[in-house]
Amino acid sequence: MAQLSQGRQRKTRWASLIAAPFAAIWLAVIMLLGISVLGILMIWQNYNGAISLSEARAQSSAQVVAAHMEWVMEASDQALRRIDATIDAAPIRATPGAIANIREAVADLPDNFQYSVYDENGQLRMSSVPEAIGIDVSDREYFRQLRDGDAIVISPQLEERLSGEQVFVVARRIMRNSQFHGAASIAIPTRTMSEYWSLMELGPGSSVAIVRPDGWIVARYPQLPEAMNISSSLLFSKVHDSPGGFYHSASAVTDRMPRIAGYRVVKNWPMIATTGIARVEALRLFWSSLRSGLAVGLPMIGLLVLGVGWIVHLLRADAKRNRQLVQALEHNEFLLREIHHRVKNNLQAVSSLIRLQPMPQDSKDDLTRRIGAMVAVHEQIYGSDQFDRLDLAPYFERLVSDVVAGFPGEVDVETSFEPLVIARDRALPLGLFLNEVVSNAFKHAFKEASRGLLKVTLAAEGGRARLSVIDNGRGYDFSSGRKGMGSRLIEAFAAQVGGDLEIVSERGTAVSLTFAAG
Repeated sequence: MAQLSQGRQRKTRWASLIAAPFAAIWLAVIMLLGISVLGILMIWQNYNGAISLSEARAQSSAQVVAAHMEWVMEASDQALRRIDATIDAAPIRATPGAIANIREAVADLPDNFQYSVYDENGQLRMSSVPEAIGIDVSDREYFRQLRDGDAIVISPQLEERLSGEQVFVVARRIMRNSQFHGAASIAIPTRTMSEYWSLMELGPGSSVAIVRPDGWIVARYPQLPEAMNISSSLLFSKVHDSPGGFYHSASAVTDRMPRIAGYRVVKNWPMIATTGIARVEALRLFWSSLRSGLAVGLPMIGLLVLGVGWIVHLLRADAKRNRQLVQALEHNEFLLREIHHRVKNNLQAVSSLIRLQPMPQDSKDDLTRRIGAMVAVHEQIYGSDQFDRLDLAPYFERLVSDVVAGFPGEVDVETSFEPLVIARDRALPLGLFLNEVVSNAFKHAFKEASRGLLKVTLAAEGGRARLSVIDNGRGYDFSSGRKGMGSRLIEAFAAQVGGDLEIVSERGTAVSLTFAAG
């Protein structure tokens, strides 16, 4: 059992040495993983925040464009109604009075808005651009729609025939006597969308557009070279579900650039205002913040890694030193065990030599028992690997057994030893003391008793311990003054441990030694 306990102690010792650096490494790995996960979560949160902010910005920008376009359409429609009111039932012709009336009707329109009045055949009769008089628009789709019965038409993007400028047209039919009499139109340059674009500062790669419900683009900035239909765009499925909102999609026009698009249906008009913010622009602040964060965070993480590496290095060095110390300790323990073992063997050899010497048998037995007490100490020490302290209970149990085995006779021996660990240097005189007292009891107490009883006890009393040997023998008269070798040794061993010796001889003999338990 002692060897198994020693083996477990060694395994525990080595396991603790191995576990320390590995625990530090795992702790460092967990810390780095925790920091990495926290950093990723923060990056992900900032990324989502940037996207959400751009979604809200795109949606609010589309609402602004829709509000502006609603005003433009209302102003244009009012101007067209006033133009209609100035036209009489006579064929549409350019007369000074008619021109003056029309100019008054469109006075509230912006300067870059161009008005035109066409007769029933599509011939331009009056215009804010005099040199355009005589142009024929009968082939234009918006004119055909008016002629075919539509009251008001908004054209897709068109190229103006005189200047080549990209415009879109808001046109209203003119009816007289229930007959198609002609058409009035206002041409709005698509470049006006640039004003909205610059006003909202959506950044490079952004776009602003007005789209008809059939998918035709009415106006856009950046400008398109020609009209384009985007009816396959995700925009129209979104508009079907809600009059305003946002969505993520690549541009359906030219560059296929990924954008966050906001949209809003223009109130009272068949038009949809859209704004697109390039994802690159939406994430510009995010990437800038990320670069700034990484510029600070990565060096800190690097320093942390270096610090952890240095700590692991120190722990490994410490573990190496501890392993060396453990090896040295085990080597020293081995040497101490070997020393105690050899001392025990030498004492046993001395005991054997004593038996061979020509001297009285009683003296041989006394010396042999005393040497046996010393042998037992060393055997107990190297058997338990406790080199500085010793448990008295098993040591005393063996001593009493050895003495009893050396004296024939009918003596009942009762022992009761409480566990008590004391310094090794005090264990030997206590063992020799017990050996002398028990031996004296067997030699002197039971010569005339038919049957003897010997009680040997060890009990702890607070900070002190009491060793008692009680027999029911014939007693011993200490007042006679005669003291043999055994009595003198008993007193000497008691004094060596600093104990208080008490001997009572009454219907037997009781020898008690009280000593410090530490």
